[in-house]
Amino acid sequence: ALIKVSVPISTPDQFRYKLGLKQVLAKKEELADRLEKANEEAIASAIAEEEQLTREIEAEENNDINIETDNDSDFSASMGSGSVSFCGMSMDWNDVLADYEARETWRQSTSWGDIVEEEPARPPGHGIHMHEKLSSPSRKRTIAESKKKHEEKQMKAQQLREKLREEKTLKLQKLLEREKDVRKWKEELLDQRRRMMEEKLLHAEFKREVQLQAIVKKAQEEEAKVNEIAFINTLEAQNKRHDVLSKLKEYEQRLNELQEERQRRQEEKQARDEAVQERKRALEAERQARVEELLMRRKEQEARIEQQRQEKEKAREDAARERARDREERLAALTAAQQEAMEELQKKIQLKHDESIRRHMEQIEQRKEKAAELSSGRHANTDYAPKLTPYERKKQCSLCNVLISSEVYLFSHIKGKKHQQAVRENSSIQGRELSDEEVEHLSLKKYIIDIVVESAALPEPLKDGEERQKNKKKAKKIKARMNSRAKEYESLMETKNCGSDSPYKAKLQRLAKDLLKQLQVQDSGSWANNKVSALDRTLGEITRVLEKKNVADQIAFQVAGGLTALEHILQVVVPTTNVNTASRIPPKSLCNAINVYNLTCSNCSENCTDVLFSNKITFLMDLLIHQLTVYVPDENNAILGRNTNKQVFEGLTTGLLKVSAVVFSCLIANRPEGNSQPATPKISTQEMKNKPSQGDAFNSRVQDLISYVVNIGLINKLHGCFLSVQGPVDENPKMATFLQQATELLHGMCMLCFAVTRRSYSIFDNNRQDPTGLTSALQATDLAGVLHMLYCVLFHGTISDPSTASPKESYTQNTVQVAIQSLQFFNSFAALDLPAFQSIVGAEGLSLAFRHIASSLLGHCSQVSCESLLHEVIVCVGYFTVNHPDNQVIVQSGRHPTVLQKLCQLPFQYFSDPRLIKVLFPSLIAACYNNRQNKIILEQEMSCVLLATFIQVPSVLCLILWLCVSANAVEKEK
Repeated sequence: ALIKVSVPISTPDQFRYKLGLKQVLAKKEELADRLEKANEEAIASAIAEEEQLTREIEAEENNDINIETDNDSDFSASMGSGSVSFCGMSMDWNDVLADYEARETWRQSTSWGDIVEEEPARPPGHGIHMHEKLSSPSRKRTIAESKKKHEEKQMKAQQLREKLREEKTLKLQKLLEREKDVRKWKEELLDQRRRMMEEKLLHAEFKREVQLQAIVKKAQEEEAKVNEIAFINTLEAQNKRHDVLSKLKEYEQRLNELQEERQRRQEEKQARDEAVQERKRALEAERQARVEELLMRRKEQEARIEQQRQEKEKAREDAARERARDREERLAALTAAQQEAMEELQKKIQLKHDESIRRHMEQIEQRKEKAAELSSGRHANTDYAPKLTPYERKKQCSLCNVLISSEVYLFSHIKGKKHQQAVRENSSIQGRELSDEEVEHLSLKKYIIDIVVESAALPEPLKDGEERQKNKKKAKKIKARMNSRAKEYESLMETKNCGSDSPYKAKLQRLAKDLLKQLQVQDSGSWANNKVSALDRTLGEITRVLEKKNVADQIAFQVAGGLTALEHILQVVVPTTNVNTASRIPPKSLCNAINVYNLTCSNCSENCTDVLFSNKITFLMDLLIHQLTVYVPDENNAILGRNTNKQVFEGLTTGLLKVSAVVFSCLIANRPEGNSQPATPKISTQEMKNKPSQGDAFNSRVQDLISYVVNIGLINKLHGCFLSVQGPVDENPKMATFLQQATELLHGMCMLCFAVTRRSYSIFDNNRQDPTGLTSALQATDLAGVLHMLYCVLFHGTISDPSTASPKESYTQNTVQVAIQSLQFFNSFAALDLPAFQSIVGAEGLSLAFRHIASSLLGHCSQVSCESLLHEVIVCVGYFTVNHPDNQVIVQSGRHPTVLQKLCQLPFQYFSDPRLIKVLFPSLIAACYNNRQNKIILEQEMSCVLLATFIQVPSVLCLILWLCVSANAVEKEK
């Protein structure tokens, strides 16, 4: 019987106990089966032996004893005994057979004549002698002798019969005893089988009882789990009620503070208005004086202009006639091109129409589901990541008159203080203020509406077109200035004897000449297969040499004209203006050329500087913007990125981004300081006096380059590419590589702009002028859509419904690399213009997305060791919160643990290792500076003694004092 133990067994022990019991029972059943099988075999063996013995006994009893006594008995006895008398000698029969077989080979190999001849010759008279001997009377027996002989035979026969009868009796006795033993053995085996059957039945009964007890025990455990879950739910409900009460008290306190602040600002505003009116009167008097002076100058200028106009009128008429003739020719060509484009456009319109019908049916279903979600408030909790995918039809808050483009903006706006205050002011229930849940439900039900017609979006294309034309004109001027400087640089380089000590110098010169020769021989049109193979072979040989990463080899290839030859190869891409148009050179060969370009510039400051000063970099930028223009159409900002062709993520565009990023990173690492001249030829002292220093020349070239990149619209095209990413990149390595290289390019541009504009690392530096226009371009495109892309990559591949699951916090290597490059770009832009970074990321909608991104990446770093990613997140959070109260509130809001709590819960090394302390503690100080709530959270999560000790270090103390003084100065200016 089983004994029930009252002491609870832990789950692993229970599992091992059940597993051991099952194994014992299984082994016992296996042993019983084997014993039963052996018993059956033994019973069958006993029955067979018993039958065999019975047959032997019957045969023995039926066997009669018969002894012959005649003359033939001698021969029979002799044959029975197995002996033969031959020639007077007694020989055994086996010996006779052996002798016969031994002589068999001899007989087969010998003829009959030889056998007769070998037989010994008999002497004469031998036969007569033997006849006389055998016929002699002395050999005949008498009657008495014969009788005596017969009696002797009878006596021997009688003795033999007695002997055989005794042997038969003894054999019968042995067989009977053996039969009795076998029968007894069989009965024992049958008894044993009966006992085994009884034991088997008892074992089955025991097993059944064990199973019943396991079922009863499992039911008891399930009941205990149910009780525990109910207890946990009760505790959670109590905790939620306590949190709601504390939040209500906090909201009341904040409302009082806001009311006092509003009254103080009103008084300050009245004082400023009076001062402004006084200044306006003084400025008006000055303006009147300037206007009178300008009128006098204008009259004089109009007289001069009228005279010049009359002189140029005749020349203008001649030029007008010439232009009219050219215009008619261009119009004829344009009409033919437009007709062809119209036919192609009609085909595309039909395809888009069919696709739009399909999408329309899908969108109807999605809108039904979305309406049900909004009416039930399923996503009202921003603790879980909502979708950032743009709505097909935009929404609007009718109360605040704010456009809402996606779920992230929707929930961020509903959670905003202004919106909640406006809802409470316009709605009330029996004289009491609405709770947060009631405000959210009322907002979704009443104030969030779909926009039927966007009347404000009509003038946007015209405005964008005018702005685009201005940027193109400015880009042409910048490119002309860069080309003139490049010619001066090339003329100076011709006077310099450029050489290298590369062992492959001759081979690289030969390969560069082969490239130029192949380009000169080839006519217009697609290249033949043998030409393409030869080009691939040449590029492969160059790649094998440059893969050794020897700087001398790279310089030798550049000096031999390798980069110029690669430019000529890549120029075949420019005439391609349609996605379906085949290129003259296959894309694989173009990618090989891009790879060679990358190997030539990788970690080679001389070649990168030459690419910049010789203006080869503008060719790369033009080629890159051409590729992006082919795949990313010019669209309104409302639908930007929706029609992006996914072929943009293929190898050629990615290779161009990689080469550009490599050049920028190398220029950053080897930026000339002062009057150093790392890559330009030596010039005379007089020329040095007339020309700016190498550092100034480098800075002006870089500023022109960044301005050119901004004005050709590269930022906007990358913005469209990033917005087209709406899901994870785990299973799309090409897209992941494209995103990494694009963000690395933006990071390099920000770092170069920071270096050449001589910005300081002080967060309170008011010198934020950017002559390149990079800051304004990134600000207008919300950091080129990188934040949008990173949010979609991290969250749009997960189930974000709180009732089903929470977002995953473990990502693949591709996703991690994209996140690292994106965060490096954020940090470099924050160093370039911190207020712009904080205003963009802290804006309504993007602030919620940034909070989810930071929280998710910190969660990933807590599970998987990734120090580079973790440090980038920490620095980015520090830039996000430093001296910005609204952003400081964001990092301590949301689902627990919040971003601030996760920073406090980092491993112990970040609070003990000086290297890691310098990374974490400044961000913690920035998050809690002048923020009491964040300071309280830090006190709860960690020991403030660590921060105090860190601040008391002399260098850090000076930094903190400087921060406080700078912060006070900024507040006074405000």
